[in-house]
Amino acid sequence: MNELDALSLAVKREKEAHQYYSEAAARSTSETGRKMFSWLASEEEGHLKILEKQWEEIKGSGKWLSEAGWCTYGNISNPVECTEFPEASEAKGEPKPDAPELEILKKAIEDEREASAYYADLAKSTTDPNGKAMLEKLSKVEQGHLDLLEEEHQWLSKSKDMFTIHRFTLPPR
Repeated sequence: MNELDALSLAVKREKEAHQYYSEAAARSTSETGRKMFSWLASEEEGHLKILEKQWEEIKGSGKWLSEAGWCTYGNISNPVECTEFPEASEAKGEPKPDAPELEILKKAIEDEREASAYYADLAKSTTDPNGKAMLEKLSKVEQGHLDLLEEEHQWLSKSKDMFTIHRFTLPPR
């Protein structure tokens, strides 16, 4: 697969992720869940903008954007860190075994696992240092999303509501 094909597939995946998280926010019965899924949708939208611009650059000049270049088109945040999560002992209330968020989280976990691996594989096959840096960062960010979703799934199985982290309360960029 050449770089344009790989980027086209990445664009498609990011569009699907953005749509999925937007729909998940609408379906969530939890205000905290809506905030998290909306935040994830905005994350994927930022990735999408960068990848679309990167595709245009590769098609036109054959070059990868530098970090300064891709930051002007969208956002790739710092990866979510496990230190941002609350302690499991803070979970409160009876779990809701029929919470729609549990099904949403299961699919999202698989999608983020695949996305992280996809970007890591692309980074390994890219010789351009700028391309490698972008793809490695995307892989780490998607891994952070995966860690967050797995932790939320565990939390929701012990609590009546999802947890929130500071990032969910920040205004959209």
